[in-house]
Amino acid sequence: MLLRDESTESANHGSTHATSPNLAPQLETEQIDELMSESEASEETDKQTIQETQDSGKVFLYPSIAAHFPFKTADRLLDDVVHDLSFINSTEHEILYSDLHAGILKSPVLPYSRKIGKLRSYNLGSLVDQVALQTKFEYDSVSCPQHNHLQVFMGVLIDVTQQNVATFDNLTTLPIFHLKVTVKTRDILERTRKRAGITHYHIVDEEELHPYDKQDLLTFDAKDPQLVDYAIYVSSDANKLILIEIFKPEFNSLEKQQAFTEDSIAQRYERACEKFDSLDPSKVPTQPDCINTLFKIFKGPLNRKNSTDPRKTINPNNVSLNSHIDPSWLTSKYGFELRVEKDEETGEEILEYAPPDLTDYHRDYKVRKLRESFTRKCLELIFLGRVSIRLLSEEEINKTPKTFRIFSMMQTNFSTMFWFQLLGEYRAIFNTESNSPLDADHHFIDLCSSYNYIDKDIIRNYEVQCSLDPDNVGVYVDALNFIANRKGAYQLIAYCGKQDVVGKEALDHALSAFQIDPKEVDPHSLSDTVLLSIYKSETSATRNQNRHVDLKNSLRLLAKFKKSPKLKFYADYEPYRSLAQAYDVLEVDESVDDDIIQTAYSVKINDSPGLKLDCDRALYTVAVNTRSLTLFNFLMQQCDEFQIYFGPDQFTYQDALTVLQVNENAGDDTILEVFQRKWHKEPIFDPDQFLKLKSALTKIAIERNSKLILHFIDTGTVDASCLPVENWPTGLNNIGNTCYLNSLLQYYFSISSLRQYVLSYRKTVNDLIKNPEYASRRIGGREITESEVERSVQFVYQLRDLFYSMIHAQERCVTPRKELAYLAFVPSGLGVEFELPRESQDNGNSLEKEKFINIDSEPSPPPNDEPLLIDLDDDNNGNSNHDSDEIMVENDNNAADDIKANAKEKVGHQDIDVLMTDNLLPKDGAECHRDGSPPNVAEQVAIMNTSTRVAKISSDQLENALEMGRQQDVTECIGNVLFQLESASDPISLDNDNEQNDLVKQLFYGNIKQNIIPLSDETRIRTKYERFLSLLVNIGDHPKDIYDALDLYFRDEYLSLEEYGNVKRTVAVTDFPTILQIQIQRVYYDRERFMPFKSIDPLPFNETIYMDRYTDMNDPVLLRRKEETQKMVLELSALKKRQSELLSKNDLGLSRKGALIETSNFLKSGVLESQGIHVENQSALAEQLEKIVSGVDEELSQLYHKITQLEGQISHQYDEFKNIGYSLFAVFIHRGEASYGHYWIYIKDRFKNGIWRKYNDETITEVPESEVFNFAEGNTATPYFLVYVKQGKEQEIEPLKRVLE
Repeated sequence: MLLRDESTESANHGSTHATSPNLAPQLETEQIDELMSESEASEETDKQTIQETQDSGKVFLYPSIAAHFPFKTADRLLDDVVHDLSFINSTEHEILYSDLHAGILKSPVLPYSRKIGKLRSYNLGSLVDQVALQTKFEYDSVSCPQHNHLQVFMGVLIDVTQQNVATFDNLTTLPIFHLKVTVKTRDILERTRKRAGITHYHIVDEEELHPYDKQDLLTFDAKDPQLVDYAIYVSSDANKLILIEIFKPEFNSLEKQQAFTEDSIAQRYERACEKFDSLDPSKVPTQPDCINTLFKIFKGPLNRKNSTDPRKTINPNNVSLNSHIDPSWLTSKYGFELRVEKDEETGEEILEYAPPDLTDYHRDYKVRKLRESFTRKCLELIFLGRVSIRLLSEEEINKTPKTFRIFSMMQTNFSTMFWFQLLGEYRAIFNTESNSPLDADHHFIDLCSSYNYIDKDIIRNYEVQCSLDPDNVGVYVDALNFIANRKGAYQLIAYCGKQDVVGKEALDHALSAFQIDPKEVDPHSLSDTVLLSIYKSETSATRNQNRHVDLKNSLRLLAKFKKSPKLKFYADYEPYRSLAQAYDVLEVDESVDDDIIQTAYSVKINDSPGLKLDCDRALYTVAVNTRSLTLFNFLMQQCDEFQIYFGPDQFTYQDALTVLQVNENAGDDTILEVFQRKWHKEPIFDPDQFLKLKSALTKIAIERNSKLILHFIDTGTVDASCLPVENWPTGLNNIGNTCYLNSLLQYYFSISSLRQYVLSYRKTVNDLIKNPEYASRRIGGREITESEVERSVQFVYQLRDLFYSMIHAQERCVTPRKELAYLAFVPSGLGVEFELPRESQDNGNSLEKEKFINIDSEPSPPPNDEPLLIDLDDDNNGNSNHDSDEIMVENDNNAADDIKANAKEKVGHQDIDVLMTDNLLPKDGAECHRDGSPPNVAEQVAIMNTSTRVAKISSDQLENALEMGRQQDVTECIGNVLFQLESASDPISLDNDNEQNDLVKQLFYGNIKQNIIPLSDETRIRTKYERFLSLLVNIGDHPKDIYDALDLYFRDEYLSLEEYGNVKRTVAVTDFPTILQIQIQRVYYDRERFMPFKSIDPLPFNETIYMDRYTDMNDPVLLRRKEETQKMVLELSALKKRQSELLSKNDLGLSRKGALIETSNFLKSGVLESQGIHVENQSALAEQLEKIVSGVDEELSQLYHKITQLEGQISHQYDEFKNIGYSLFAVFIHRGEASYGHYWIYIKDRFKNGIWRKYNDETITEVPESEVFNFAEGNTATPYFLVYVKQGKEQEIEPLKRVLE
């Protein structure tokens, strides 16, 4: 037996030993009085609450405790307890050299909230079995025993990472720290002052403890060397006091190594065997045996209930004592006494180890402190023993079953439930919700909150933190916003919305997002301009959507922090990054015009006023991406904020000029030109660049009171009437069914090389006919007759005079000569009779006599049906008004002056904007002598014979020609005009077949290669090369866009030829022209109604088109892509065919699905039964039909998805092939039906900021790009001829050419 009973104190009176101190009650009273006197001298107490030396238990000892910082909740304190040692034992540099290394129990949460989640927590262990060892105590308060009481809990803290040891020796390195929690509860205050919700505990310094509380905490010593960390907290409602103490292990590592390693146990046992013969050297005790022995040594004094109970001592010669531990430790380390006593029977003196007396621990705080040390030792040994027995083998357990059973039966627990029981936090005790991982997030820690807290408690925590720590309000705002968003709690979110404070974390993050170090820069010092500049720079540099969202949120936060309406405006109204998103918000398609967008916007905000900001952003986005001045005007009308920040008052006049980079002497037209160049050409580097440009232009317009600029701002187009004549193209008057001829003439005029060639034309008929080198030349594969050459030369002269007038006229429009129209319309194969010019009273050029044919009226023939002589003016002469038929030979100055005066007089009777081209003929010096005198008669005759002649045509012929023009296809007129231009031109060279190469061929003609490949023998390829003037695409095939239409033109065809049998025909372009013309075939013949009709199906086209896919190339990648695309097209065709079959309707107007549904409904209706008609399996048949309907639905759905997928793949098959590019510059438009209508042309001016002009006879106006690219359904104004110029040759197109003297 290790321990034996000792006799009573009186029996032991004669023994010689040192007794443990036994503090008398009088000494306790003296200590209390001393403490009270010290308190009265150092602390001012509440006069109304403390009048006596005895605590009544009814008053607040800490009335101002709510102002103490920090405060924590029970959950927060518990988490700090289990993490405190991790900070103390940490080796991380950031913690090691900070205050946190001393522990976090007394620290505010902010210094460690972001670090605690990175550290491990310690396991908090407790002993459930209070019979084996009492670790939970309850005492009456010394100051107020009637109403106040103390509860003490003792547990252990074990490092999780070291808890799972692998060997017995490893166990000796396991540190087990001790936790002691003392809770003083004031029952009366708990009943009367306890608040609902989470209790707040505020820090109290040791010196601030009230003397009444110091009386109850006499065992507490802040200077105790065993004490690792401590903290004292008092609740703000009932002044409940919590003292938390963490102690070092009772056994240090060296002690455990000496006591419990396998080597030390073996050596000690060996020595014991030498001393005690009864020991079997082979039965070495196990580590759990040694731990158990030491446990019983410390447990003995704790079992003694009072001083009258016998005290058990230990014989120094006890075998177990000597074989399991070193007996000398009892006196040297553990406070035992070695006493000499006499045996009552033998009188022999016996040595005994006597433990200290621990029974008077209720009254003697020193005894209590020693008793707590013994309790900690026992508790530590229990946890060591429980770990140690897990290392025993099955054989070792069988050898020492008693020890194994002892430690196995001791119930330990690592639950934290005791904590809340100890603190009386019944909310946590009965809470069935498990802890959330978010509780470890620093935002929750910052507010001492848990995910399971109700909103009211979280808000209260936030308010307390802000009041106690105002310097870090921003941090607490961050935490509250985070918690509100994570919990998704309406009350929290609403409360957050009312907080006009920017969180510190959010502010730091916002500054960091802007690449600003919050530690180096004061955000108050940053101006709005600087922040916006940084924001724009960062957003333009990233394509990451998350990064952009982060920047946007940061800008909003900085706007709130700086209380800047400008930053807030920019953050609110910044355009969407996706244009498609803007259209989705407005619920419109991308192809709609500006007026539709405005209507959609108005409808949307009327239906949903709450979405106005989104609609404003969407409108702004569309305006920026389309560069629509109209939409910007509308936006500023609808949103006052834009007017505030981008109105004309934002600039001074000089600042506005600086923005546009013009000086104050620049004319209005120049300013507009600069504005348009900046508006249309400059890349979009900043969405508000357009608003700034508009604001600057508006300021200039107001200062100058410029009608031209103001009209442009209001409409987005230039009012040509306000421009100088030289700044706008010349219009062409309609002389009768010539609207499309006018469009064609404007088109050719815009091609600079062709225009320059015509203007410099000086050829004669003889030059072309009498040159033997030209005798064999061919145009269009045939030879040219002399009469064709003659009329072609005359046609070019007419065109030259018109072009010259269009450049030099002082008026805004000119009238083409009727003979030009006649020669353009009449097929070149029809001869025209020419004669030398003669004087005539009814000269065809007379402005007074000439009757113009109006498109709305029938032309009137000349009087007496006399032939109308069309005078193709020579280079000498203007108009001739002589009545004689003879050749004019008078050349004196008076006659010339009379002619000029007469011409001026006649012009004076006309509209100032209309001028016959006769009046502006170029004066060629080559036609006069060197001294300036006019040629004589003979010379004039020679000139007449070799350059210009008069065509004899009657008024009927002219009327028929104009009617022919009305009925002609535009390509016929184009072919006729180009043929005459070629016929009148010198060939640059002749091909092998004598086909003439000239400027027209270089500009407009390309070459196509056609292969006929027999399917039976693909080596017998027949190749044919052909020139093409334009590519004809068929709108009747319903192509979805211009590429689809061209694909149909160039697709492979399978034919059956008599010579070759079944063949494949392929078409590819070998040479591309400088100017690519695409004709859209829209007119078809209705064989049922026997009349032509026009298709107005839209055919979308792009401003740029790439022709690589249609070229004759041996690029293996392109060829492979063509094969892939062809397979896709075939598959798509089959899918669409099947889709059409399923959707087609029968004679009753029912689709296949509809017919099946109607049949099924009929079978279910009971009509057949009512008529006595019996159908076998009628119900089953109806069900079968329904299944078929479901199958049709499913098949249609699959077809739709497959078709959509294939069309998307096909549309992107050639995205990487962009070597042969063309840019659109002219679009011919026809509005009306197949048999009537009106023509005009749009031409793009790249030299004027890429504006589009509409050439509508005499009227030329600027139009928005959306009008040109209008592909709306039902629009009768349809493109029928598209003209592209090869990329790199755009300078060839110069629509505006005016030179005025």
